[in-house]
Amino acid sequence: MKYVITGYGRFGRIALERLRSAFPGACIVVIDPMGFERAAFEPPTVTGVQGDAVAVLLDWPESEDADVIVPMVPFHLAAAYVLARRPSAHGAALPDAVVAMAPNPFRLNESTLAFSRADFLCPDYCPEGDRCTVTGLPRDEPLYSFLARLVVPGFEVLVQRSYQLLPGVGGYPLSELRELARHIRSGESLIATACKCHGILTAVEVR
Repeated sequence: MKYVITGYGRFGRIALERLRSAFPGACIVVIDPMGFERAAFEPPTVTGVQGDAVAVLLDWPESEDADVIVPMVPFHLAAAYVLARRPSAHGAALPDAVVAMAPNPFRLNESTLAFSRADFLCPDYCPEGDRCTVTGLPRDEPLYSFLARLVVPGFEVLVQRSYQLLPGVGGYPLSELRELARHIRSGESLIATACKCHGILTAVEVR
């Protein structure tokens, strides 16, 4: 198993630093289109791959299903992966009902919505516990559970849960991302990625 960090910007660097510190012997792959500083990598445990994250993941060996994806790219990786797997798929307009139901929504574009249980800036090193780090109050129903039971007429809802690997670092097995892509059907769907408190959702249409 490897940790695969997609994106080597500010948050990708934080993820690499924390994973290396917590799991010194773990294999880590970092994917970024812009390349890397040599000092950031210590072969053979850390490897840099220059390229588009989605394209690289599409070519990832089937035998590596257990690898954990750590999405640190400035777009919705799960949705982009599904769209790339289905050439007939494209972004669709978000239904107004979803925008109205999402907590603290922020539109990124016509198809994608970011949202959060928090209406404040969360601490960078937040543990995903039963109580909010800032307010001390019990956390509401996890967003991934809320989204999984969401009913939107005309749309199938597909949710990729993001698991906390370390405080401030989340991800999911590549096997789950592939399974998500296999479940998409013709028609309109909502593809969401969420942890307990934060999420991103993209409307897509497959013809």
